[in-house]
Amino acid sequence: MRENGRSERPKNGADAQPYLSDVYKNGTRAKRRQADVPLCGRSMVEMLGVLAIIGVLSVGAMSGYAKAMFKYKLNKQAEAFNMFLGNAVMLMPELNRAFSGETFDAEIFHKLNLIPDGMTYENKRIYDIFNNRIAISYNLNPNGNVDYLLHWTMDRANNKAGRDTIEICRNMVYAAQGYADTIPSLEVRSGQSDNTYASNVLYGNERCSVVGSRHCLRRADLQRIDEMCSSCESETYCELVIYLMIKKYK
Repeated sequence: MRENGRSERPKNGADAQPYLSDVYKNGTRAKRRQADVPLCGRSMVEMLGVLAIIGVLSVGAMSGYAKAMFKYKLNKQAEAFNMFLGNAVMLMPELNRAFSGETFDAEIFHKLNLIPDGMTYENKRIYDIFNNRIAISYNLNPNGNVDYLLHWTMDRANNKAGRDTIEICRNMVYAAQGYADTIPSLEVRSGQSDNTYASNVLYGNERCSVVGSRHCLRRADLQRIDEMCSSCESETYCELVIYLMIKKYK
């Protein structure tokens, strides 16, 4: 409707915003911006809520990444452990021929280039990807048998073995099951020191069949392996020992 040559403006709705023609007549940049762009913003509560959500997602992502990296390391450790154990078994005939009662250690693996990728050699000890210390020794028994021992001393956080240590222990026992034909026995030691500890043993195929009450390495199930490795939890000393008998000492 027109009145005196001018259009009548509505009283509500569109009338909430001024006509652009009226704003442009004033010629001020501020009013143009106010008319063309609606005012908007976020409250402090909304911003804090967004930051809280980002924080939660970041923590979840970091936790997932840590778990994925731990799983990756477990796989790498199992691969290196298998190769190292295979090399140790392969070396047994040579040690059998050369053994004369003198001590030997991890240096022999270093000299023969038998330390696989994923392990390092330092100060006559070998370290795996979890920084577990691997030592080589032998034990001369009264009956004349020579036990050729591989020691994995578990690295511990704050000098205490935790759930990660148990996972690592299980990982190695699983890998060792494939060598049940050549490993006489496998022992998990846990306690306050290498002089005061409890021992849990799994026997290779030859020894476990001699006495029915002995637990067999090859047939050890998840529950048995978990019981053995869980004995390390909260202890200051945890070690996996693999025995490889080489011969009767003359």
